[in-house]
Amino acid sequence: MLSLRKYMGEAVGWTGAFFSLSAFSLNSMGLTHGQSLEYLGMNIVGCFFMILYAASKKAHASSVLNTIFLLVAVIALVRAYFMQP
Repeated sequence: MLSLRKYMGEAVGWTGAFFSLSAFSLNSMGLTHGQSLEYLGMNIVGCFFMILYAASKKAHASSVLNTIFLLVAVIALVRAYFMQP
């Protein structure tokens, strides 16, 4: 049971890394833009999973950094899609 929990935790971390890296890559290659729903959504999901992973490893600096990135992405999403003039 312990090994299953360990592998699930690692899967959460790798999933978060995948989403964050994918969002960055798509934006860098010009396939999406920084205010798109896809980019912001992938960043939100990636940051959320990375926060869970960092918290499980007691990596406080990574948790704080990803929490800030998550908040920035959520604010950008709200501004882009819910506060349009």
